[in-house]
Formats: sequence, C-alpha cells, structure tokens
Amino acid sequence: LSTSGISDEQRRALMDSANPKYILRNYLCQSAIDAAEQGDFGEVGRLLKVIERPYDEQPGMEKYARLPPAWAYRPGVCMLSCSS
Repeated sequence: LSTSGISDEQRRALMDSANPKYILRNYLCQSAIDAAEQGDFGEVGRLLKVIERPYDEQPGMEKYARLPPAWAYRPGVCMLSCSS
C-alpha cells in the first residue's frame, strides 16, 4: 500500500464508490412487508429511499447498513437454497 502512490483517503473513496453501504437484503424486505401487511407503509418508503442512494452516507439510516439480526438467520430470510 505504501508504494501504490495512493493516499488512504483516495483509497477509501475508491472503495466506497465500488462497494455500496446499503444493500437490499431479504430481512429488510421482510420487515417492510410485515409492516405493510399491518397497514404501515412507512418502512417500505424508508427502505426505498435509502436504497435509491446505496453509496451515499445517509445520517439516521445506519440500521439499514447493519448485519442481519439473529432472527433473520433462518431459511427463507437470509439463508436461501437453490430451490428457494
């Protein structure tokens, strides 16, 4: 890295431009669907808003960039099979 001639700031900017911070994950969709089925479409709107700009910092939207919660590690949510 020290011989590349690229500063840490430039390297970070390059990585951030190629790797989205926000990824539409199954558990996020499922949470939005569950809320919508109860008549609350707010989560659908928030999820759409954050996913429209996946590479940008979005203060207040950090929960959409986190790893899936423990409940999401079950078949059909985070773990899909070839037949899913």
